[in-house]
Amino acid sequence: MLLAIDTSAGTSVAVLNTNVLAMATFDDPFGHAENVGIAIAEAMTKAGVTASEITAVAIGRGPAPYTGLRVGMAAGLAFAQARGIPTYGVMVLDAVAHSMSTPKLLLHADAKRKEVFVAGYESGVRTFGPAVMQPEELESFAGYEKVQAVCDASMVGLFTLDQLAKGADLNDLSALYLRSPDVSPSPGKRVSG
Repeated sequence: MLLAIDTSAGTSVAVLNTNVLAMATFDDPFGHAENVGIAIAEAMTKAGVTASEITAVAIGRGPAPYTGLRVGMAAGLAFAQARGIPTYGVMVLDAVAHSMSTPKLLLHADAKRKEVFVAGYESGVRTFGPAVMQPEELESFAGYEKVQAVCDASMVGLFTLDQLAKGADLNDLSALYLRSPDVSPSPGKRVSG
């Protein structure tokens, strides 16, 4: 039984065996910390499973903005560590591409700061990316169907099951930010006395 968590956009959690048994979704792009625990409990309740029945966790590892992504990854890693079960990391644009049957696909997702995260696929195989670009740069990719990517936990989970069945390595659990955080520490105050 797989628990999949994705916070690359909103917050979503899915429970899967060979297919999706249940999913809980919160579209709030800022309430990840408040919603992820509720979503985990809701998805497991809808699926009729307990934590002891979950045998692995899949987490969306981005690309996505810093805070939201980190919340989902931390929740998934904490759940798996507490249960002593494996955790698998999924690049979310790969999960979206897996859910589509377009032969030549250019996926893009909002990266904030008037930029987009981008990856290209041919016959389901990533040919470039992920990268950060200006939206107008997408026009230089002739012959690709351009689709705005929105991932959710069901996509992460189904991609994970497919890739594990093929023997793929999903052990990279590092966050894919592709650029520095939107905030930085202040230089501090000078104190005189």
